[in-house]
Amino acid sequence: MGKITVIKPGFYTSVQDLGRYGYAHLGVPVSGAMDLISFNLANHLLKNQPDAACLEMTMMGATLFFDQPTLIVLCGAEAPISINGQPQTLNRIIPIQAGDCLKISQFQSGQRVYLAIKEGFMSEVILNSRSFYKGITSQSHLKQGNILFYPSSTFTGTSAHAHLKFVDWTRDGKYLEVYPGPEINNLREEIYDKLFQNKFTISTLQDRMGIQLEEHLPNNLKEILTAPVYPGTVQLTPSGRLIILMRDAQVTGGYPRILQLTDKAVSLLSQKRPGQAIQFNLLEGG
Repeated sequence: MGKITVIKPGFYTSVQDLGRYGYAHLGVPVSGAMDLISFNLANHLLKNQPDAACLEMTMMGATLFFDQPTLIVLCGAEAPISINGQPQTLNRIIPIQAGDCLKISQFQSGQRVYLAIKEGFMSEVILNSRSFYKGITSQSHLKQGNILFYPSSTFTGTSAHAHLKFVDWTRDGKYLEVYPGPEINNLREEIYDKLFQNKFTISTLQDRMGIQLEEHLPNNLKEILTAPVYPGTVQLTPSGRLIILMRDAQVTGGYPRILQLTDKAVSLLSQKRPGQAIQFNLLEGG
């Protein structure tokens, strides 16, 4: 078994997989990777199981020391990557040897980088998931000195040239595909029109639970009885502010649910930086 020592944890680095499903009745959030497209791509390149646990790094990456050989892939935000000082690239299989030091520096664009490792990270499994979440797992993010375990590999370097030419949609696309939420028909017509005609700016008020938008909409809606919410649910607060729930969000809420993002839109949004603009695109038939 291989061991990784966390030299520097980065700004916010956690273990994530596809998430924790089937426990909403206990108040347990889904969690899991914020950008499932980058997460799935990284595991796919390594031919891992779809739910193999990866590291999710936010804004600034980690510095990690490996004590056994393995293979890794990094996908997601653009970031300077090096092994023992030698530059590396995203979206390709990278062989790791015993004693290698991987460094991911501050991201140049995008918000999240995913580090997949051959056969996945071997953190504790709680409620059928390895995803970190405060109050469920022993920690919510990595700290300096933490140890991560992984299956060691006898890789010889014969197939490490696999490289995917990946179109970077995560930073350029501004349109978020949405379905109508349960309370959208209660909006006045002029407010409904503004919802799809206006651009909205990503706020600095964001984390794995939710992302707030800067602009306000006039709100003629009353609060609702507590009702189910999901990653991608767009809530309209009494002040007129829009909150988009993300992977670690609560499972119920009392604000009107006016839109529901697609999984692709949640991934796109998770890579947006504060100050970037988005616009909602209602899917046909919605």
